[in-house]
Amino acid sequence: MGNPQSHQPRQRGFTLIEMMVVVIIITILAAMAIANYIRMQEHAKMASCVSNQRNIHQAATIYASDHQVPDGEMPVEDLLDDHGVARTLCDCPSGGDDSDDDYTLVWLDGLPRDVRCDVKDDTHRWSPH
Repeated sequence: MGNPQSHQPRQRGFTLIEMMVVVIIITILAAMAIANYIRMQEHAKMASCVSNQRNIHQAATIYASDHQVPDGEMPVEDLLDDHGVARTLCDCPSGGDDSDDDYTLVWLDGLPRDVRCDVKDDTHRWSPH
């Protein structure tokens, strides 16, 4: 009647090429996701730093209403704890854990005019005006 081997069902599976294409597609998608995650993480750090600067400026304004402050620059640490600035505000999220002097206050006419991020001044800019 015929060859018994010709009627055997053919085993189906994935070829090596198909598997490689799937792995390459997954790799490309993972690379895109990781790059986006890193970019969004840096954006969140920048937003947190700008928020810190705004809060430091508000605390410094309150401090200036009660104290005579000379013009010039002053590290934010001088306003810590007993003067209304929480220690957690003094650390830029992009800075290292060991640095305490991440922000500098600039005073003019007895009022805070600027809060500068000393870690990433080029990208973490905030202006109170």
